[in-house]
Amino acid sequence: MKPKKVTIESEREERQKALCDTIITRAATMMVEEVGASVPMMLDRMLTYAAAQACCNDGSPRTAAIFRDLANNIEGGLFHRVTGENGQGGSRH
Repeated sequence: MKPKKVTIESEREERQKALCDTIITRAATMMVEEVGASVPMMLDRMLTYAAAQACCNDGSPRTAAIFRDLANNIEGGLFHRVTGENGQGGSRH
């Protein structure tokens, strides 16, 4: 595989992604710790917001396809290193 070329633009994009991740983490923490929302409620609000924005930007059919692809990737183990499931399926909770 060819290495990704590092440019000023790609470095800026990586910094932006990192800052966005920080903001999302802070927002989630605020919803749960300061507002008292449950984790499932916070996730529902975050996912609903993301889905609505994606539909506005890309349309409902494309958004649904992207969510289906994401679901397939999750089922395929995308987050197993985080959840510790290692292909066993099911919930850790």
